[in-house]
Amino acid sequence: MTRPDDDLPWPPPPSRQRSRADLLAPSTQIVGDRETYLGLAGAAIGRRIGDDHYELFVSGDPVAALQQQFARVEPDAVVLHDIGTHASLRLLGALAGAAGARVQRLSIRRQGEGMALAVLQFVEAPLAGGGRLRIYSTDSTAHSQTRQQLSLVLLAHSRLGVLMVGELPPHALSASLLPLHQALAGPGWRNRELLMLPLGSATALAAQAAALTGDSKVEMRVTPHAERPTDAWAYVSGAWNRGQARAGSAATLVTELAQAVPRPPLPRSEAPTQRMELDESPALAPAPSQPMPVPGAARWDDYAAHCLAIKGMLSCCVFDLHSQRPLAHAGKRPPAARLTAQGVILLTAISDAGRALGLGSEVRELAVTLADHHLLLHPVPRHPGIVLHAVLDAAVGSPTLVRQQLERLQAP
Repeated sequence: MTRPDDDLPWPPPPSRQRSRADLLAPSTQIVGDRETYLGLAGAAIGRRIGDDHYELFVSGDPVAALQQQFARVEPDAVVLHDIGTHASLRLLGALAGAAGARVQRLSIRRQGEGMALAVLQFVEAPLAGGGRLRIYSTDSTAHSQTRQQLSLVLLAHSRLGVLMVGELPPHALSASLLPLHQALAGPGWRNRELLMLPLGSATALAAQAAALTGDSKVEMRVTPHAERPTDAWAYVSGAWNRGQARAGSAATLVTELAQAVPRPPLPRSEAPTQRMELDESPALAPAPSQPMPVPGAARWDDYAAHCLAIKGMLSCCVFDLHSQRPLAHAGKRPPAARLTAQGVILLTAISDAGRALGLGSEVRELAVTLADHHLLLHPVPRHPGIVLHAVLDAAVGSPTLVRQQLERLQAP
């Protein structure tokens, strides 16, 4: 299967890849069991409320609550932590996108409130012999101080912590590693294996790694330079598998990025009517030219075709902001992959600018006026994380009028 992720830059551009819908609350389900309501049942962190969404109810500080959950459940986890880059979500997107799946979310929410205090993103990879392993990114949606504290909690309770290091001068790298160095000496640190994965120059990383662990019992390894997501996953999965071999466990990961995450089941409406043998399952995969199906959703290409019929619209693309994959495209230039990539960059940049100005990070809509064109990024109503990126002819189309017509369209 063609993997469009291979055409995107690695490391990714310096922008955080977050969804405007990450902090929007889905309707809270009514349950009759207190343990289930509080997200305390089962061996996983959080309670599943959707195909790609978990929820954890807390009564106080989200950092302390997450720490208590990890201490209680003691799950195995791999944690990807960015230092001078924003590549962890890119790697999660590549893992999920290769299987046509979506990056999953864990919303930490206070009881009785709709706004999430923090949103973590992860994928689940199957382990040999059964079970699944969560791979978290510390690039969470939360206030800056909370985000840093959540990162340290995730790393402290992980079985394998991966430090994805971008191009940083030595003094900046030392400053970035200082909070982690202090946390390693704390009583709550349980992780015993860290992996330093350079995405830029690997010069002097060995010395920085030695200084970071110091006299602690944490084992630190430095990998070669990771050119692409496939290289990064090979190093991460290889480190996990070596640790399992030392422990005498067969719970290993698949080292091929394209097979690391299982393909989600097809919606019933798209499932084949005749029984198929197991060896015929690859035939269920959509053709590379077709949009990936979203579980429970209708055809997005029909929606894109209706959008293109609006006066002044030259091209449009519907994409999933979580997995950064196009779902449908209509019109000619620019193509779907480029509209998706640039749409993610624009939304992320505006979200970061709002956060830096103290105005909040939620982007409800974005319109950009160029010399001859308008760009309109319109989140699809009632579909969190799904965005329409439209290109309008400035001489014909008006963003205000197009927006009004989009509101009248019925999304799948």
